[in-house]
Amino acid sequence: MERSMKMKLTKKMQSALLIEDNLRLFKCPICSAEMEMEEHSRLVCWNRHSFDLAKSGYVNLAPQAHSTKYDKSLFEARTAVMDSGFFGPVLDNIIARLNTHLDGMERPVLLDAGCGEGTHLHKVHSRMQPGTVGIGIDLAKEGIVAASKTYPGIVWSVADLAAMPFADSSMDAIVNILSPANYAEFNRLLNPGSILVKIVPETGYLQELREVFYDGKQQKEEADPVARFREQFDVVESERLTYLFELPEALLAPLIRMTPLTWNASEQRIGEVLAMGMKEITIDLRVIAGVRRAGEIG
Repeated sequence: MERSMKMKLTKKMQSALLIEDNLRLFKCPICSAEMEMEEHSRLVCWNRHSFDLAKSGYVNLAPQAHSTKYDKSLFEARTAVMDSGFFGPVLDNIIARLNTHLDGMERPVLLDAGCGEGTHLHKVHSRMQPGTVGIGIDLAKEGIVAASKTYPGIVWSVADLAAMPFADSSMDAIVNILSPANYAEFNRLLNPGSILVKIVPETGYLQELREVFYDGKQQKEEADPVARFREQFDVVESERLTYLFELPEALLAPLIRMTPLTWNASEQRIGEVLAMGMKEITIDLRVIAGVRRAGEIG
């Protein structure tokens, strides 16, 4: 009966009820005041700053509008690629780490900081223990719109990773997958002893695309992401995952569309690569995990 009633609720109402159950997590992105839900339709802080829930259930908590290169077509391409099992071993690794760390915890809160169109968080959240609260944020509105339409049951919000609209020590786990990190904010949001799992590219990541678009030249990468991570977190573990993914013909075009590696390529060159084809692609990523130090915020 409960499931039947839930299915009848609109996505907006499902989201409103989920947010109401977790109001303690939120703070106003403008004044940092606590927030309440009014009429199942908007988040309002004690100073009356108001944020409406969209029809699909997401809430825009970014104080200012931002334009990004991440548009609807890019997120459609990314969904097609990620639904193919492209990141399967990486997500399995993340899920195992989270489940080990969160085992036995009542209603743990998991944040995906830089969630895009939500595919990764949906797949991870679906394999967490019952009662896990999933929150996905991204500054690219089109990604959050897509996530809220496709994956109800998770809190989706347009928000800035540099000033996330959540209370101090409100998260039990954060994942940060191929997105910029803001360690000061991560430390502020995590409970002491809570886990951060970050995914960064290694030198071989999508090397076949680099070879055809940039003659194999390497992107400029962060000097030593593991060392930087160790400066901020304890019990740090680092693991490199490298594998070849067999690329179905239909996935080459969306893969080219979704990665910033190809954004400066001409349409002519993209057409040439599509005509040439690509049978497999290298996934080469590093999983870095650690726990927040006791007594440190920001």
